[in-house]
Amino acid sequence: MNQPDIHIDNRCWSRLLDGDKEALFDLYSRYYHSLLFIGLKQIPDADLVKDVIQQQFLYFWEKRSTLLPAKNVKSYIIISFLRRLTGDWLRARKMVPLEVAWSHKEEEEFSECSCEETLILKDGYDSLCRNLAQIINALPARQRELIQLRFYDGLGYDAMVEKTALAHRTIYNKIHEALGRIKEGLLHSPASSGVKSILYLLIALLPGILL
Repeated sequence: MNQPDIHIDNRCWSRLLDGDKEALFDLYSRYYHSLLFIGLKQIPDADLVKDVIQQQFLYFWEKRSTLLPAKNVKSYIIISFLRRLTGDWLRARKMVPLEVAWSHKEEEEFSECSCEETLILKDGYDSLCRNLAQIINALPARQRELIQLRFYDGLGYDAMVEKTALAHRTIYNKIHEALGRIKEGLLHSPASSGVKSILYLLIALLPGILL
């Protein structure tokens, strides 16, 4: 990995630890295809590998407040993923431990041949972000306002009660309804397989971001 890529990874990881959800999706976009390739080299079960990738990034998000800065973000992501993949495989198949060594050469070869796929993923991700903005803009005015306050301005519920004069339960319910509309809209978004994986991660995060 060249120096600019290392800097990008470090910035993304630092933003993730600070609670920036966009950084989570940036890292997910950067490493989804590499992790899929590496995982399938170890275990020929595409559904399991894809599920473990999503679960690993959900773990990063849920544990962001306790995670430490990584000296090598790429290695940390890959090693964490392989440990989880092997554990899930063993639990699912009840097999003997597998060797989970990964080859730098294989991963580099994959990176060289996946430039076009990476561009397609980026274009699809940008399209998904535009679609998400359209979905949010189509929400009822009050729901849109509360989504703005909660997830863009970062206000807590007490601050939102003070700002809007709405009851805590009313705010919670309206945000819950808004997230339901957003989820439904995202599920019907056209997307490539890689972008769909980002989409599924986003949808999996929606219930938790109410907290």
